[in-house]
Amino acid sequence: MGAFRNGESIRVGTASLLSESIVSLGDYAVGGDSAERNRPRLSLTALLAAQVERIRMFGSAAFDLACVADGRTDGCVILSNNPWDIAAGTVIVRESGGLLYDSDGSTHSVASRHTIAGNGFTANELVGLASRAHSDSLW
Repeated sequence: MGAFRNGESIRVGTASLLSESIVSLGDYAVGGDSAERNRPRLSLTALLAAQVERIRMFGSAAFDLACVADGRTDGCVILSNNPWDIAAGTVIVRESGGLLYDSDGSTHSVASRHTIAGNGFTANELVGLASRAHSDSLW
């Protein structure tokens, strides 16, 4: 079937080096327990900053996933999943040839706690970085 933007077929990017990848990161937590909830986000941000070309934070999980599907970014990590935020985007990423995982490396599903998307290389590398961030802090 495929994915399309304005009638034109879209595909995920072809990045094969993190140092040449643009990765988007989901929003930071706010509210009373935000310091605790942001520990893994801050750890992941530090790991990404040291390894990728650029980090983007768009503020919309749907837009993060659409950018991956269209090859405008090479991957994304979303640590706050709400089905209404990610459902359509996950379909578009898959239809454009991308892969989606939970942060534990399992295939992304409705029950996933987190969303990691990209091409075969970037998605797998981002799972590894998420795992490292997890070991540095509590999810």
